[in-house]
Amino acid sequence: MDIELKNIDKVFRTDSVQTMALNNVSLRVNDGEFVAIMGPSGCGKSTLLNILGLLDNPTSGEYRLDGNEVGRLKESQRTDYRKGRIGFIFQSFNLIEDLNIRDNVMLPLNNLRMSRDEKNRRVDEALGRMGITHRSRHYPSQLSGGQQQRAAIARAIVSRPGLILADEPTGNLDSKNGNEVMDLLNELHAEGATIIMVTHSQRDATYADRIINLFDGQIVENINDKM
Repeated sequence: MDIELKNIDKVFRTDSVQTMALNNVSLRVNDGEFVAIMGPSGCGKSTLLNILGLLDNPTSGEYRLDGNEVGRLKESQRTDYRKGRIGFIFQSFNLIEDLNIRDNVMLPLNNLRMSRDEKNRRVDEALGRMGITHRSRHYPSQLSGGQQQRAAIARAIVSRPGLILADEPTGNLDSKNGNEVMDLLNELHAEGATIIMVTHSQRDATYADRIINLFDGQIVENINDKM
């Protein structure tokens, strides 16, 4: 999925304070690329990821996704546009505690036009790929951190999105489970998915084709890690 940002600003305002979270950010990510975004806490990484994932709009600037201007969509339009196109992986997993793992993974398919049999087949495929089919009827609290992150990845890929956004995907995991998650992301990348990952981990960033460093809401470095 091709991504192009031009002169993106994001300003958060309260009655007395104005905060510039992103300042004149321009960026291009090519279809099938794996990009890592790094920088200190508070530099704008998560804000940028939220805009890329259509969870928020920029204050100004242009955002094109596969050639379509999406930076000015209303909330309901952003929700519709995300369906089946964008998958999210969060540090805190964001699984719904009252749903078992199978139902959590099913969630992105609920509003897509496909048969029940096809939905079940895709869920089975995603759970199997993540190696957690035997945990499908368990609830999130009954799983280890590594298993919960595998479930979160299954949920992110079940609709076969072209773009996967990962926010510190190994941040709550030990090194063994973290390595397994990065290997899974690498497999998805090899299969053609565009992946953008926010991380503090220099090791995780080595999986990416390119590393983008943010500081005070601006891109200060853009490194091709595979050169």
